[in-house]
Amino acid sequence: MNIAIIDMDNLKNPFWGAGQARATREVGRLLAKKHTVTVYSAKYPGWENYVEDGINYKHVGLNISQPQLLNFAFILSVPFTVRSITADVIIENFNAPTSVSFSPLFTQIPVIALPTMFNAEKFTQKYHLPFHWVERLGLRYYKYMLPYSEVDSAKAKKLNPKIIYQITPQGVGDEFFKIKQKNPKHILFLGRFDLEQKGVDLLLEAYALVKNKIKYPLVIAGHGPDEKKIRALIQKLKLESQVTVVGAAYGEKKSELISESLYTAFPSRHDEMSLWSLESLASGLPLVGFDLPECAWGTRNVYLKSKSFDVQLYSRLLLEATKPSVITPMRKAARIFAKKFKWQFVADQFEKFIAMVLEAEAKTLT
Repeated sequence: MNIAIIDMDNLKNPFWGAGQARATREVGRLLAKKHTVTVYSAKYPGWENYVEDGINYKHVGLNISQPQLLNFAFILSVPFTVRSITADVIIENFNAPTSVSFSPLFTQIPVIALPTMFNAEKFTQKYHLPFHWVERLGLRYYKYMLPYSEVDSAKAKKLNPKIIYQITPQGVGDEFFKIKQKNPKHILFLGRFDLEQKGVDLLLEAYALVKNKIKYPLVIAGHGPDEKKIRALIQKLKLESQVTVVGAAYGEKKSELISESLYTAFPSRHDEMSLWSLESLASGLPLVGFDLPECAWGTRNVYLKSKSFDVQLYSRLLLEATKPSVITPMRKAARIFAKKFKWQFVADQFEKFIAMVLEAEAKTLT
């Protein structure tokens, strides 16, 4: 098969290089062992087309140095991109702020939606523009989808009752199961510095409430547009001696941070099954977050959940999770839980669904 993947991000993009880019790489490299795989990504300063792990990376759209404008420009470029693609199937990663790009209207190739960003209403609230109406209208034109959860599939069915879907999770690499756990030194947050989505402000406010009781410092790793706001909030809450911002964490730095962590603070306001949540569990780090509908996949033995956005309750949970009687069995259960989400399983699910789509499309032509 000839498989085209539309993903605004890739791992060489200096603005993002985020989790979905990793997911595209991991699934793509496994599919590329048997099929031709081409990824269409956004341009960025210094971009070059390249081949890696058997995947052909091509860059399309405008070369813009402002990340938010880059997102919007990429969405606008997708209809033009799909018209030039030659493939058996197109997998389209949804992108902020509108999720959809209306690509099925511009190609005869079957398009499979991947709802990596499927919450346009949040961007409507943030920017006071009707992005959610664009999402609602656009989804009517998509026939196939690979949602991560029942929350996504339920939303898709509500907006488009005819959509055909298969719930397919994110994945995790073998390397995280091999990280050796050392004597825990800190609590870890790792993710994009985006307060609206990742909820670092809620984490800091909750941590401040128990800063005189909790025995573990908090390490915040990552990068993103809200770094200055995070640092300012740390100062405002007088947490400089207990909270450390260590910047982006990849490779050995990431492994070292993980190995010395007690658990992962996961205070997202809206987040599907993310790569990091699975990487954390595979490394033996349970999650402590909020009880979001889209996080129902995480069971109580590996994922402690507070009532959503209740900082008081969340602070108590952060403290509760430092007790050996609570966290020790969870650390043991985390790796067992994560084993069912390895990348090969995810790639097999993609391949199975693509085959079904092509068979269904062939029947409509006969």
